[in-house]
Amino acid sequence: MIVRPLAESVELVTQVDHAVISGQLAEAWGAPTVPALAPRDSVVLAARLHDVGWRHWESNPRVNADTGRPTNFLDVHIDEHLRLYRLGIEEVEALDPYAGMLVSMHAAGIYTGRYSTQPALKLTRAPDVQSLVDAFVSEQEARYEALRDGLGVDEDELWRNYLLLQVFDRLSLRLCKGDPAGPGPMEIVLPADAALHIALADDGTETVAPWPFTTPALTIHVPTRTLAVDTCRDDEAFGAAFAAAPLEQREATLRAAA
Repeated sequence: MIVRPLAESVELVTQVDHAVISGQLAEAWGAPTVPALAPRDSVVLAARLHDVGWRHWESNPRVNADTGRPTNFLDVHIDEHLRLYRLGIEEVEALDPYAGMLVSMHAAGIYTGRYSTQPALKLTRAPDVQSLVDAFVSEQEARYEALRDGLGVDEDELWRNYLLLQVFDRLSLRLCKGDPAGPGPMEIVLPADAALHIALADDGTETVAPWPFTTPALTIHVPTRTLAVDTCRDDEAFGAAFAAAPLEQREATLRAAA
């Protein structure tokens, strides 16, 4: 769950909804200025379902005991975090082994700074259980490498599609206001030593260069719930407030940089 603190409230976006937005971005991808998705259907599926395992947590969300607020996705206990990703990887792999391979690599990348393409990405509780983290990364590397070999995918193709999955993930986090880099100008690594540059314009739109989508502009509707902080005093109260909160749609627009 993405938790954005407001004055006396919090805006919440589920990881499942964030992933759906990642899939929408992947579906819209395709300008001649950026690498193509190939195989397209598998990459789009991986983007849309890369956090599907989180539904097991978001059906019964918890409060962060350290803050007294809903638990942000970077602060979930690591044993639970690993469990959710294992469930999601298995689910996606059963639907599409290629997509499962990408989600497995994505999960390992969460604990490796996206394989050094976003070193600032940190889970707050990971250093306390480093042996669990290391074992998970080794487990997933063995898994996605076995899938790669079985599918006959070369390393360059896997790396290209992994990087593109990270683009969709990070762009979606940005639109959901949950990227750890914050609202300032952002650079996301692309294949072939290129980069996507994102900046917040004065009119509230997000500018992107090079423009990667098939339409002149792209408007995304972010499903949000807003809860007063005092309704999140414990897990039971938070769960009830979350279930009762109206689902709103916050518009976010991407456009080409001038």
